[in-house]
This record gives sequence, structure tokens and C-alpha cells, in this order.
Amino acid sequence: MRMLNTKLCLSLLGFCLASITTTIAQDNQNPILDSSNNNNFVPVNILPPPEASVTINQDPKIKMLLDIKAKMEKNGDFSDRYKIQLYYGNLNQANDIMKSSKESFPQWDSSIQWETPNYKVWMGNYRTRLEADRALKEVHAVFPNAFIFRPEKK
Repeated sequence: MRMLNTKLCLSLLGFCLASITTTIAQDNQNPILDSSNNNNFVPVNILPPPEASVTINQDPKIKMLLDIKAKMEKNGDFSDRYKIQLYYGNLNQANDIMKSSKESFPQWDSSIQWETPNYKVWMGNYRTRLEADRALKEVHAVFPNAFIFRPEKK
């Protein structure tokens, strides 16, 4: 029992010495920080970040190619578009249908496609199904067998 009290006293004494040392260290002021003013801050000069600049050197043909690509996308050369098929059959009748479609609907291009052994007459190049449906509504007055489809990519 006496041993336990001695250990307890020694640890209590160590704790007291540590707290006294900490208190004394906090009371001493740092002479480097307090040499010219009474605050505890060190002055720091912060410089603004330098301005960034980027220089792009490119061939002028790149802009021309981008313009051509944008025009081709607008015309529908790259994307899935809807078309209206007006006729499927022999070449003479296909030519007559195409001529009639160009007279009736000059705002939409018509073309003849060949698929063994018959010819197809296609009209338009519509971006959305809704746009194709609106056109089909007008086309049905002249060509009642016309229908909308999406051509397969070859």
C-alpha cells in the first residue's frame, strides 16, 4: 500500500512540474515577434498571381474545315435523318414520280435510289420524326402511298 502511495505522489508531482513549466513558457514573450509592435503576427508580403496568357498557333485551313463540317452537318450528310419514300418500282414510273414531286414540292429535294431490281423515289431530309410527319401530311394529298423511314447507313 505504501508503494502505491509513493507512485501516486511521484506522478502527481510530475504533473505539477509539467503544468508549471508550460505556464512559465506561455508567459515569456517571443522577442523576435515583439521587437517593433505589440501584436503576435509576422508581416507577410503576398504578391498577386501573374496573369496567364495562352497563344494558339493554328493553320488557317482548320477554320475552313470546321466551316465545311458545320455546313455538311446542317445538310444532314453525317447524321441519321428521316426521309419519305414516294415510290418503289420500275425506272420509267420512278422518273415520272420524281418529276411530279419536284413540281408539287419544290422545297424538298427528291432523288432516285436503285435497289435490285427496282427503283425508289425518296424525298426530303428531315432532322426529326415530327418534321417528317408534318411533311408527310402534305405529301399524302398527292402521293397517298408515301411513308416515312430512316435510311440505313452503308
